[in-house]
Amino acid sequence: MIKIKNSMPVYYGDTFTIKLVRYSDPARLNAARNAARYLGKPDIANTRRPLSIIRMGHVPAIFRGEMAEFEFTDVSKEVYDHLATYSTANMRVAGGNRALRSEGYVLPSDKVKDENAVNLAIGDSMGNYYDLLDSGETPQVARSAMPVNAKLNTFVFQFNFLTLGQSVFKQRIWEKGAQGNTEKVVQAMYELVEFMDAQLWTTFYEWYGKPATDWVEVRRKIKKKNITLADFVEQAGNIDGNILLEDVLVELYGEQKSMW
Repeated sequence: MIKIKNSMPVYYGDTFTIKLVRYSDPARLNAARNAARYLGKPDIANTRRPLSIIRMGHVPAIFRGEMAEFEFTDVSKEVYDHLATYSTANMRVAGGNRALRSEGYVLPSDKVKDENAVNLAIGDSMGNYYDLLDSGETPQVARSAMPVNAKLNTFVFQFNFLTLGQSVFKQRIWEKGAQGNTEKVVQAMYELVEFMDAQLWTTFYEWYGKPATDWVEVRRKIKKKNITLADFVEQAGNIDGNILLEDVLVELYGEQKSMW
């Protein structure tokens, strides 16, 4: 759920909160100006041009100069670690647990066989962590017993638009394989920026998201299985002839599977 606080959107998840603290180009005017310079056009206020650059497959370097800054509360170290893998992040601010105390944990959002057993095991790890702190060990030492799903204190990440569209969103929500808690948090990040500029981020989704990755999978399977036209006609024989060809190809060959 998104609510507005101090004129900026805040996402309230089931166990976490994310604030969009800064968003550099809400009217898309910076991207429009740079897109015009990139293509040598005089109309620098044409806000549709940045979308066309994405659709035409140009390298969208104009978006590298724009950024979104997120503040994360009650998010686990597991998710933090996944976000920290993006070396092109503009900024990362986190106290971490070297000096600060973790106040709780979150359960995995992936498929769990026995939630009570998982909850008990993570709770035991947190108990060991607190026991070390209470016995006088430093947080730096005690964190060695802390589970990966322990909550970090509030932290901040700032990403440029290009990293968000081509990497963070693509790898964590638009392709299969992300762990459950990470997928939830990154989906919330996407909804926050989409709230600011739905046209831009929907265009990123169309050209870098699931529709695009579906096409990659279609081509991969057609090449791997050496599908001929005769094969395709036979396999598509029972499909309604009014369905778009794109949808038929994705239905037959576009199913994606996680390597995990």
